[in-house]
Amino acid sequence: MATFENSIFTNDDLLQIENVLYSPREEELVARRLLRLNTSYAPYAKEIGYDYYQKEGSAKILGSGAGASDIPFVNEKGGRVTQKVYDIATGIRWTKAERMALAAKRALGKGPVVMDTLRVEAARRFILEKENTLTFVGDADYGILGLFDASFYGTNLGTKENVATGATGADDAAKRLWSNKTAAEILKDIRVGVETLESTGLFTAKTLILPPDKYNSLRRPYSDESPITILDWIKTNYAFTSIIKSRIMSSTYNGDTVNYFMLLDNSPDVVELAITQDIMLENPVYDIVGTMEQAVIESYGGVLFRHPSGAYIGKGI
Repeated sequence: MATFENSIFTNDDLLQIENVLYSPREEELVARRLLRLNTSYAPYAKEIGYDYYQKEGSAKILGSGAGASDIPFVNEKGGRVTQKVYDIATGIRWTKAERMALAAKRALGKGPVVMDTLRVEAARRFILEKENTLTFVGDADYGILGLFDASFYGTNLGTKENVATGATGADDAAKRLWSNKTAAEILKDIRVGVETLESTGLFTAKTLILPPDKYNSLRRPYSDESPITILDWIKTNYAFTSIIKSRIMSSTYNGDTVNYFMLLDNSPDVVELAITQDIMLENPVYDIVGTMEQAVIESYGGVLFRHPSGAYIGKGI
C-alpha cells in the first residue's frame, strides 16, 4: 500500500479504503469467475498479442516400397491476433472539510473510520462493470471485441443463433421466450446448444450463463407430476462446472434486443481474460484548496479467444 504524505488519513484508514476497493461483490466479478486471468503481459504494454492454431495432418501406415513422399506431415492452421490495451479509470475525491471531520470523529473516539466508503465501493463497481461489459459486449469505438462479437461466430467458428420456436406465443419471437415454453422445450434449447458445442469432440460445455430472471424461472417444477425443478434436472444431467446468472445476458446490457443464454468451454487454452495491471488505487493529489483526489485504474487487455468453437449463444429466450 502506498504511503500518503500530508494526509489526515491514518494508515488504518488507508488500509480500510483499499480493503473496500479490493473486496468486490460476486456480480461484479462475472468475467473473472468465468475466465482465467492472464497477467503474463508487461504492465506497461499498450498492445498485446496471442496465437491460435488448429492442428492439421495425419499418420498413416507405410507399405513396402513406400518413400518419403508418402509420409504425411503435421501442420498448423492459425495466426496471430494483436489488440490494444486500454486503461479503465475513475476517481475518488475527498474535500479538506470531509477529512477534517474524519479527524474530529477519531479524536472523539469514534474512529478509525473512513467517511463515505460508498465512494470507494462505487469506484470499484464502475471499474469492474466496465470490465464485464468489455469482456462480453466489447466497444466498437475502441475496436474491443467481446465474447458476443459476431466475428467470433460463423462457419468453423462458434455458434450464435435463435433458439427454436415453441408451441405457445403470438409470433415467432414470443414462441422463443422461455416464459412461454414448457420445461421440455427449455431443456431442448439447452440440449441443442450442448450438442452443437460438443459436436467435434474437441470442446466441452463447462459453463452455462443465464440472465437472472431466466435462471430463477428454472426453479419451477418440471411438471405438476414431478417435483424436481428444471434447474435440478439440468444439474443432474449435465456436467456443468458452474451455472452463472448475470444481467450481461439480458437485452438491457448485451447490446441486442433479445436475451441470451451462453454455453462456454472456459478452459484457458480456449479463452482467457488479459489484465496487464489489476485494479489499483493511485497516490493522492491535492488541489490548491486541499481537496484530495485519487484515481482508480485498471489496464485491460481484452479477451484472448483462441477457439470460438468452444462457445454457443442461444438468442431470444
